[in-house]
Amino acid sequence: MKFDKINSKNIKITQEFARLHAHICADGYIEKTYSKRSKKSLIDHSRKNLIRDRYYVRYVNKENILVNQFIKDVKSVFGRKVTKLRRFEYEVCGKWIYDIFYNLGALKSYNWFVPSRIINSNKLVKKEWLKAIFDDEGYIAKNQIGLGIVNKKAINQIQKLLKNFKIKTKLYKPYIPKNPKHRIVYRISIQRENVLKYFKYIGFSHSKKRKGLLKLVNKISGTDGI
Repeated sequence: MKFDKINSKNIKITQEFARLHAHICADGYIEKTYSKRSKKSLIDHSRKNLIRDRYYVRYVNKENILVNQFIKDVKSVFGRKVTKLRRFEYEVCGKWIYDIFYNLGALKSYNWFVPSRIINSNKLVKKEWLKAIFDDEGYIAKNQIGLGIVNKKAINQIQKLLKNFKIKTKLYKPYIPKNPKHRIVYRISIQRENVLKYFKYIGFSHSKKRKGLLKLVNKISGTDGI
């Protein structure tokens, strides 16, 4: 099948696609913009519609490992090269790529969701989706791994996906900021023995977080400093 014939119904849900989906939900976004066609383009190709639709899929991250992974995954799944837009922002263009992510739930911060095709996929796909979301949004705290997002439905889906690996999480009360302009944050944490399970079954690709997790695992298991 040609790459541009792929759509949200026939796309193969691979580990590479799962990572892309999670990255777009977390530190990325999809966008549709409008622009006027240039005089040159109208001279070269006469058109009735003077407005041109543009479709983007973008990822913003400064961690080289994650950026390189994103670039490779886009090439693998869509056969496209990623363009560096600005210092830490990267994009791939195409309405068909935009439509795939849109139809499979990679929406804005409050509305994105994990589609059933990922939820019902094999454990390797689920693992890569979870690893990517924690690479972007997770953090290492005292004796635990934390994750906070503004999307209540998605935080519940993440908890359910972790249960596939028998990883229990604690859901905190929503953090309601004093400034009404700031967003309500929903937080979960993975504690002690479940940190060891996360280390065994999921892990991090992010270099700093990977080192932090290893240090935490050594501390919990009593091997710190050995």
